[in-house]
Amino acid sequence: MEKIASNNNPPLENISLASAIYDDENQEEQEDEGTLYDAEEWDLISEMEFSTENDSESEEFEENFTEHFQPSVAPSVASHADLPMHKYPFKLQHNETGNILTVHHTIKNVDKQLRVRIAACCFNGMSNKLLVIDRRGNIYVFDFVIKRYWRLTIRVPQATVVHASPLHHSEYIVGNEKGHVLVINVEKSIISRDNEVGTAAVNQITWGNRVQSSSISNMLMRLGSDAALLNLRNLRVSHRLEFDQSRHTLKLAGYIPNSEQFFTCFTNDSLSVWSAHSQEATQITLPIKARDRKLRLLRNQKAIPEIALRGDDEDDINSIDDLEFDCEEENFADGTLLNYSFTPNGNKLCFTTIDGYLLLLSSASFEVDKLFRMRDFVLKQIEVLPQPKERILFGITARGQAVMLDLENTDQKLIVQHSNGLSLNVSRDGKLLSVLSKCGEVNVWSTCRLFNALQSKTQSIAQLRAVLKQPKLPGHVSGPMNQELRQLLKRDRLEAMLREFGCYPEKYRFIIWSSLLQLPCNGVQYQALLKLGEPPIVKRNARGLRIKGDAQRRGVIRAWSCLAHWCKVFGYAEFMPHLVFPFVKHLLKNGLVVFELMATLLLNHLQLCFEFYPLPPENYLAMCANVLQCNDEQLSKFYQALEVHAKDYAWSLLTNAFAEVLEEQQWLALWDNIITEPQYFIIFVIVAYNLLQRELILRLPDKEAVLRFFHEQNPIDVTKLVGRARKLMNKCPPQVHPRRFMPPFAPIPKGVYPKFLKYPSNWIAEKEEQTLELQKQHQEIDARIRHLELEELQMMDRLQNGLKQEEHTRRVKEMEKLYQETIQREEERISCHRKMLLTYQLEVRQRKSEVMTQLQEAEQRRKVLEMEKDIDMLMHRIERERRRHTQEMQFAEDEIRNQELELLAQRYYSDTAGAPLAQKYYDNIQKMCQERDELQRNLREMTMEHLDKPSRSRRSPAPEEPHLTAIERSIQEIQKEFSDILNSGSKHFSLKEVRNKNEYEK
Repeated sequence: MEKIASNNNPPLENISLASAIYDDENQEEQEDEGTLYDAEEWDLISEMEFSTENDSESEEFEENFTEHFQPSVAPSVASHADLPMHKYPFKLQHNETGNILTVHHTIKNVDKQLRVRIAACCFNGMSNKLLVIDRRGNIYVFDFVIKRYWRLTIRVPQATVVHASPLHHSEYIVGNEKGHVLVINVEKSIISRDNEVGTAAVNQITWGNRVQSSSISNMLMRLGSDAALLNLRNLRVSHRLEFDQSRHTLKLAGYIPNSEQFFTCFTNDSLSVWSAHSQEATQITLPIKARDRKLRLLRNQKAIPEIALRGDDEDDINSIDDLEFDCEEENFADGTLLNYSFTPNGNKLCFTTIDGYLLLLSSASFEVDKLFRMRDFVLKQIEVLPQPKERILFGITARGQAVMLDLENTDQKLIVQHSNGLSLNVSRDGKLLSVLSKCGEVNVWSTCRLFNALQSKTQSIAQLRAVLKQPKLPGHVSGPMNQELRQLLKRDRLEAMLREFGCYPEKYRFIIWSSLLQLPCNGVQYQALLKLGEPPIVKRNARGLRIKGDAQRRGVIRAWSCLAHWCKVFGYAEFMPHLVFPFVKHLLKNGLVVFELMATLLLNHLQLCFEFYPLPPENYLAMCANVLQCNDEQLSKFYQALEVHAKDYAWSLLTNAFAEVLEEQQWLALWDNIITEPQYFIIFVIVAYNLLQRELILRLPDKEAVLRFFHEQNPIDVTKLVGRARKLMNKCPPQVHPRRFMPPFAPIPKGVYPKFLKYPSNWIAEKEEQTLELQKQHQEIDARIRHLELEELQMMDRLQNGLKQEEHTRRVKEMEKLYQETIQREEERISCHRKMLLTYQLEVRQRKSEVMTQLQEAEQRRKVLEMEKDIDMLMHRIERERRRHTQEMQFAEDEIRNQELELLAQRYYSDTAGAPLAQKYYDNIQKMCQERDELQRNLREMTMEHLDKPSRSRRSPAPEEPHLTAIERSIQEIQKEFSDILNSGSKHFSLKEVRNKNEYEK
C-alpha cells in the first residue's frame, strides 16, 4: 500500500468503508500456527469464541487429536469413542436486528490470537440443530432446543459442502475438496459411509424424490465441471455425465423437486433437462434468450420491476463496484447465469444473472414467468423463504452483502449483513438463516425478526414521507432547507427514531444530519471560496493522495481547498484529507454540504484539536486519557508500561473519523449517534472503543502491535459501542467531564462563515514568512543555476564546434581514402570480369560447334528413322499382298480341284464301260498340268514385279550404303522364302494330283 504525506497516516485506500476483518491470503498461514482448543465461555452478545485458558481436559483432548491427525488424500478420521462428548451451554441474543447467534473459532496462541475459518454449515431437517465444519475438519453441533453445543470425535478436513441427509435426522452428507463424499452420524460421532467420487472439489449435492430406493440413482453431485449420479444409501456411482468440455463447461447441476428429472447448465447459458432413468436429455432451453425476447415484448407495454439498494438520488459512484463481479472467485468464467434456487414447493426456478436480472422460470415449461431488474447490485447466491407466500428472497451480493428482498413490493428491502458474506443457508421451516462470512464466522439470524424489521423500516419510511409531505425525500440536500421542514425534523423525534433503530434511514440520513447540525447552505459564500482555487500548500500536499476514483479525489481536494481558504491551518494539516474522505465518499455530488458539515464539526466537535498544531492536541487527548483512567485503570497502566500515549490510541482514531477501523454501515451508524449527541460525545466513543477491545489489546505483545491495532479493522458491534459511550458520558465524574472545557454547540450562522481562531496563528504566519523566504532563496538559486547552465552551454557549444570541425576534417580524409580504395577495387574487379568474359566466349564457341555436330547427327538419325519406317510399311504391305495371293491361290486350287473332280466324275460315268481310265483322261491331265505350270509362272512373275518396284524406287544417300545393302539382303531372303513357299505349294499340288490319279485308277 502506498502512503500519503505523513507516515503516521495510512493512505485513503486503507480507510475503507467495506469490512475486511481478516486477510484470506494470510489466513491459511495463521491456521497452521496454532493448536485448536474447545470452547468454555461466552461474551455478552453471545459471540461464541472457542478458547480454553482453564479447560485442561479440552486441551488434552485436542492434543490427542493433533497426534492422531495426519493429512492424506482420504478424509482423516480419528476415532475416540472412549472419550465422552462434552456439551457446553450457550445463550441466544435477543435484539431487534435478528442476529441470534454468532459463531467464530479463535485460537489463543502464545502472543496472538488466530482464527480458523469455517468451511461449511447447514441446518438439520427439523431445523433445530446447526452443524458447523471448520477448515481443519473439526465438526461442531449446536442444538437450539437444549441450548448446548459439542464437538464430534471425528474430522472431515477440507470440507466444501454439507447437507442434512433426508434418510435419517442424525445423518449429514459432506463433500470435500478432493472429491470424497461422506455420511456422518452426529449421534454416534462416526462416519457411516464414504466413497471417492472424483478428484475435483464437490460443489453441489442434490437428490430426487425417491430417496428411499436402494437401487436407483437418486443423488446428483457436481464436481467442478463434471457431474455424477449416485445412490443415496450406498454412495455408489451409477453414471457419470460426460460433456464436450472443449466447447462448453458445466457450471450448474441439480435435481428438479418433485420429479425424476435433473437439469444441467453450461457456460453458454443453455439449460438441459435429463431423465434420471435413461440419462438422456429430454428438453433444451435458453433462459437468456427467453429473457431478451420478453424484454423486447415488454418494452412498450409496462415497466420491468426494479430493485435498488440505494435511493434514486443517492450517490451512484460506488454502485459501479456493486456491478463488478470477480468471476475468478467462482468455478466458471463464461456465461450470464450465476446461480439458481427452487422455490420450496418446486413450482418456480429462480436464476440470477451477472448483468443484474432475476429470472423466475416455470419448473414444468421452463418459460420466463417473472422478471426483475437489480439496478445497482448483483446476486451471487439466492434462497427463497417458504413463508410468507414464497415472496421473500435472501441473497448474497457481489460485494458480500446479505440482503432480504420482497418480490411483491420491490421497494421493501433490508440489508441483513453489510459485508463479507460468502454463502447463506435457510432452514427447512424457513425460521432460521445462516450467513457464512469470508472472515471465518457464521451469523445465525431469525427470519421472523428480519421480516418484522423490514416491515418496521417500511412503516417508518412511510411515516417520514407523510410527515415531510413529499413522495420521495432526496438522500442529500442540494439547496437551502426551509424553516417548516426543520420544524418537522425535531430533535426529540430523531432521537426516538435513533433509540429504536440504532441508525437513521439510509435515504434520509444526510438531510437529518443537516437538520441536526443546522447547516445554513450559504451557497454564495461557498462559491466565493471555490473561485479562489487550490492553495499552493494544498496543491503541493495533494500530489501524494492515493484515491481510486478520480471523482472522489477531486471532491477531497475541493473540500480541503475550501477549508484551507476558510482557515489557513487546515491547509497545513496533513490528516485533513483522511478526515474529509469518508464524508466526501457519501456526499460526492454536494460539496456545499460536505464543506459546511466539516466546518461545523471543526467549530464544535474538534475545536480543541488545533491549539498546538502541528503538535497533537494535548488538552483534547488529556480529556480522553482522564476518562479512560477513571473507567479502566488496568488498561491505562498497560498503555503507560508500553509507552503508548493518547495520541496513539485516540488521535489515530480521530484523524480519520473512525473510518479506518469501522466498516461502511458501522461508520454511518456511529456518526448518526455522534451528530445527534453533544459535541463532546466523540471523546467517550474513543474511550468506549478502547474498553470494548481491551481483551484483545491487553494480549498484544509490544507497542508496535498496539499501534498497528488502531489502524486495522476488528469485529465490533456499533450498537454496543454507542451504548457503552452513553454510559460513560452519563456516569463520568464532573471534575473530568469534557463539558467543562468545551463550549455549547454553536451552528454556522446564515450568510457568513465565522473564522476559526483556536489555532497558533503566529506559527502559521511565521511558517508562511519562512515559506516565502525559502521561495525567494529558491528563486535566486534557480536564477544562478540557470546563469551557470547558460555559460556551460556556451562553452559546450564552442567546444562542440571545434570538435565538430576537427572531426569533419578527419572524416573527409577518411572518406577520400575510402573512395580511392573503392575505385581501385572496382578497377581490379572490372579487369577480372574482362578475363572471365574472354574465357566465356571461348567456351561458347566450343559449345556452339558441339551443338552443330549434335544437330547434324540428330538430322541423320531422323532420316534413317524415316527410311526404316518406310521399309517397315513396305514389308507390312508385301506381307499383306502375300497373304492375299496365298488365299487367292488356295481358292483357285480348291476351284480347280472341284472342277477336276466334276470332270473326273463325268468321265467316269461316261467311260465306265469303255477303255481304261488312264487312256480316257490322259489328254485332260496333260492339259491341266500345262495350265498349272502356266499359273505358277504367272505367280512368280507377279511376285518378282512387286519385289523389284520397291528396290528400284528406294535410293538412299551414299553414306547409308552399308545399311541399304543389309536391307536388300533382307529383301532377297524374303524372296527366297516366298519361292520356297511356292515350290512347296507346287510339290504339294503334284503329290495331291498323283494321289488323286492313283485313287482314280483304283
